[in-house]
Amino acid sequence: MEYRPIPDDEAGEELFARYVQYAFQPTAGPGVEDTLADDDRPEPPRVQRGLYPPDGDDPVSLLSSYEFTTQLRGASLPMGGVSTVATLPEHRRQGYVEQLLRELCGEYREEGTPLSALWPFAAPFYRQFGWATCNRYLEWSAAPADLRGAASDPAGTWRQLDRGDWEPLDAVHEAAVAGHELAVDRTEDWWTERVVRSWDTDPFVYAWFDDDRPRAYLVYRVTGEWGDRTLRVEELGAVDFEAFGHVVRFLADHDSQVHTVEFTTAPDPGLLDRVDDPAEVDCELKAGPMLRLVDVPATLSALSYPADGRVVLDVSDPLLDSVAGRYVLAVTDGTATCETADGAADAALEVGALSQLVCGYRTASTLARAGELDADAATVETLDALFPEASPYLKEGF
Repeated sequence: MEYRPIPDDEAGEELFARYVQYAFQPTAGPGVEDTLADDDRPEPPRVQRGLYPPDGDDPVSLLSSYEFTTQLRGASLPMGGVSTVATLPEHRRQGYVEQLLRELCGEYREEGTPLSALWPFAAPFYRQFGWATCNRYLEWSAAPADLRGAASDPAGTWRQLDRGDWEPLDAVHEAAVAGHELAVDRTEDWWTERVVRSWDTDPFVYAWFDDDRPRAYLVYRVTGEWGDRTLRVEELGAVDFEAFGHVVRFLADHDSQVHTVEFTTAPDPGLLDRVDDPAEVDCELKAGPMLRLVDVPATLSALSYPADGRVVLDVSDPLLDSVAGRYVLAVTDGTATCETADGAADAALEVGALSQLVCGYRTASTLARAGELDADAATVETLDALFPEASPYLKEGF
């Protein structure tokens, strides 16, 4: 099999749409003409790759990958976002996706991209290849009136924005995700083509200003028939607790217009402690995207550490032989080095567990109790000091 780009022409566009439509929208049938005609959005930077048989013009499997810059423990690192992995039914269960992912991760390494993230259709499928859940999120549903007790007192002004008014949103977003590991540095293209634009009906976009400073925003749409309408928030941002209360007030003020409001947040905005009756608000904790390291030394040597220490890690990897191996991480006066090592290891773990440790989703103590980190008590204590628990939150959908 040959790993290569999908042709960047009309035929390649039709081919890619055909595979993706079958994988994710099979009810639309085999024709993709309507899909192509309706989709006039320019895409933020991404690549499209396929796995081709030596005697065929069509790939057996394909995917796309976005280019991100993410924040991780004081470092700005390139991260590849794996998306739209698709295989037609006649080529499934033959190991092609595994080979395709291996080739893509090899390309990441060659280009200096040490991290990879994805949103799984099924977590166990990608866990077998080394990706692991990197954050959770809360999904909320409530009648608007049941949120009113958590609203901030009236202040400031809400303004409706159009697609070109993305800069106030970006300012709020940067403040809102500060302190969250894996926060992505958004580009203008991402805002204008992915956040505030849709394939069919564009969403409403509102921002809350206090003394002409943007401090919160909402991107949402309303669906359903009169009497049973839902206001679905596709994204919200707030710079602090008070600003989030103004988001809640905005939603509560739709009590005469919609039956239900739905939105997601990072854990935990304290909303259940602020509403009048928590029993009237549905809240579900869900697993979010998945992360994996594709280059251990490049990642670990770039991070900032709150403590000094030295540990030799034995890392296993079900997908990448180039990642599996032994590494010595040494941190002195906050400066880290990470190199391949010989000799005995202090700790052993799979790359997925290492990825969770690095982003702060799980601590070394948690991994050890779960049997996913093999190390003595002193080594666990060292790893806990080097990688304290954090609040990762990768919210971008791709």
